[in-house]
Amino acid sequence: MRRKGTISVIDLDQCAIAIATARDEYTVVEIDPDWRIDIGDAIEWENGDDLGFETYENVTKATHGDVFVQNHYLNEKTMRLQFPG
Repeated sequence: MRRKGTISVIDLDQCAIAIATARDEYTVVEIDPDWRIDIGDAIEWENGDDLGFETYENVTKATHGDVFVQNHYLNEKTMRLQFPG
């Protein structure tokens, strides 16, 4: 199942991002620090709820990035524990 969301948090110190996928739901992934992304970029991926190594697409910039998926369906409070800044 293809999923999509919008980048809402970027933490280059952790090489991780949070993708808002629904109201108060987030997917957290580790990224390659060389993947050029910005807050608000639209992200899509094929393997809906899979964890581990995946390839995500930045639809806004027409690029792909290899990521490590940590978690899906985090609420904002839980997501903020990983991204306190």
